[in-house]
Amino acid sequence: MKKLNTKKGFSLIELLVVIAIIGILSAVGITAYSGYTASAKEQAARTQFSQTVSMINAEMAKCSVGTGDFAWGSGSPWVADTCAAAIDADSDTNIAAYLTSETNGLGYKNPYAQDEAAATYAKAVANATTDPDADGRITIFCAAAGACTIKQDVGDTVLSQTINSAT
Repeated sequence: MKKLNTKKGFSLIELLVVIAIIGILSAVGITAYSGYTASAKEQAARTQFSQTVSMINAEMAKCSVGTGDFAWGSGSPWVADTCAAAIDADSDTNIAAYLTSETNGLGYKNPYAQDEAAATYAKAVANATTDPDADGRITIFCAAAGACTIKQDVGDTVLSQTINSAT
């Protein structure tokens, strides 16, 4: 009986073609993935900014009708920040701590740098013209007159909103 000469395995050309196809697909996939993650980080930062502005508006409205105290003024590590005392120059520090505290706050993290220290991510600043110094970071300035300016760096844009307390 005669043995048939059968090929076992792939030729070098076949392997090189498969490797080239895998390389092309991975290059396209990595580029697309980078774009998806960049837009997701930007959208997360925009959402956090919107939620922060809404929360401060709601807290100011709650105090304007005379019920309760500010959410950020109750419990450690904050100094008492009550509706009776109104928004003042110390409120920005309390709000920044409330945004980033994981134990008794909102637990926000920088979408662009998840391991960034909370004190670096959201911080009180000395004046309303100070912009955040890196992607995703938030600055908060509250004046003695009861207005707070919140800014967040989102990619190439700095979102800004000034909220006035309704007294």
